[in-house]
Amino acid sequence: MNAWRLAVRNLRRNRRRNAATLLAITLGYAGLVLFGGYIARIELFLRTNTVYLQHGGHVSVYAEGGLEGALARPARHSLDPAAQQRVLEAAAADPRVAFAARYMRGMGLAGNGCRTVPFVATGVEPEPFGRILRHPDVQYVSAEFARPVRGRPLPDASEVEGAVGVATGLARLLNKPRVHDEVRGVPVTLLPDCGTPEAGEQIAADANIQLAAVTFGGALSAIDGEIVNLFQTPSAETQDQTILTTLGTLQRLYETDAVTYVGVFLHDPGRAAAVAGDLAERLRAGGLRVDVYPFTDSRVSPHYVGAMGFLGSLLVFVGTLVTAVVILGVLNSVTLTVYERTREIGTFRALGWRRRQVAALFLREAVLLSLAGLVCGALLTLVVATAVNSANIRFQPPGIPGDIQLVLWPLPGVYATVALLLLPLASLVTWGVARRRVRGRTADLLTATAA
Repeated sequence: MNAWRLAVRNLRRNRRRNAATLLAITLGYAGLVLFGGYIARIELFLRTNTVYLQHGGHVSVYAEGGLEGALARPARHSLDPAAQQRVLEAAAADPRVAFAARYMRGMGLAGNGCRTVPFVATGVEPEPFGRILRHPDVQYVSAEFARPVRGRPLPDASEVEGAVGVATGLARLLNKPRVHDEVRGVPVTLLPDCGTPEAGEQIAADANIQLAAVTFGGALSAIDGEIVNLFQTPSAETQDQTILTTLGTLQRLYETDAVTYVGVFLHDPGRAAAVAGDLAERLRAGGLRVDVYPFTDSRVSPHYVGAMGFLGSLLVFVGTLVTAVVILGVLNSVTLTVYERTREIGTFRALGWRRRQVAALFLREAVLLSLAGLVCGALLTLVVATAVNSANIRFQPPGIPGDIQLVLWPLPGVYATVALLLLPLASLVTWGVARRRVRGRTADLLTATAA
């Protein structure tokens, strides 16, 4: 206890230098935690969009070869009803699974009576989709993308025959700016006068579109769709082609009862790889030929994996630079302090202190100073994060349509990780400098004339 008190008294001796070192540790710690908090927020945003709003699931189960071949040869690479049931039962038996849902993906042409545009459609089950929209992560980080730009969410429009949601870019291409609730009672113009100036007004007056595709059996098929909402997709690349509808509607278009894959949603995203491995082993042991992917697999989530790889590299680079600056500042301060106190070190040695005891005194001073810097840095982080989050600063991430709020989200794990990085390094630097100096002969230390 006396050694710690002595360390506190020593810190008061050179207040300016110690204040500068304290400031360096404070700013470095706050900067690293804030940057880590930003990365954590972006990771949650990308993960939420990938897993929930793009309906990938934490784990996705395809028929063998289905990930690459389902769109080209859907009849061969889709899950039939028996396979679907076995996958759903296996998922339900795993306590790590929150719920599972069936999905269908397909392509075709969307028309307005005068023009057709290619589309990529996803068929969803309304009840699981409703759970997705109410999920806390979706509400917290992606509420703007989960909420339609116009109209009602698909699960709330079960009474509408052929209900579809259309991405805003595709709606613009089809000249369909209105949704079902805005045009109730308006007669549908199936054959507008495409060559007349009135054609645009006729097309835009209703919410009806035609969907055409090739069925699983190779025949042509077409159905009427009623636009119940317009929405933004989480990716700018899909704004001009995405349609979201119920699984039943899409199965009717393709004249099948199969699905493309089953999405499995977990309580803990960190267990996705383990659940995928266990689920694949269980299904294959039962004779079901499937491919199972966690959402961290670049084959099913290339945007998420690529973005997080880049952000991870950036975090390591920036973190290394900031840490190096902080530690060099500590090294400079400790070196000056130790060499200025050379005679003091000699006095301690003459009084019978061991070399380790003298070095430990300087180490205690460094630990106290570092802890004070970490506490001040944590407080500064909270102030800056609160101010930024309250300011509602908007920015547009690359590849994302529209803008999102800049949110700094420093997690407890980020605070702890950065503290466990800076504190040992500062202590190690101090110990190394002090040990090197106290190794000198006592007589030389006592007679030293300059630092």
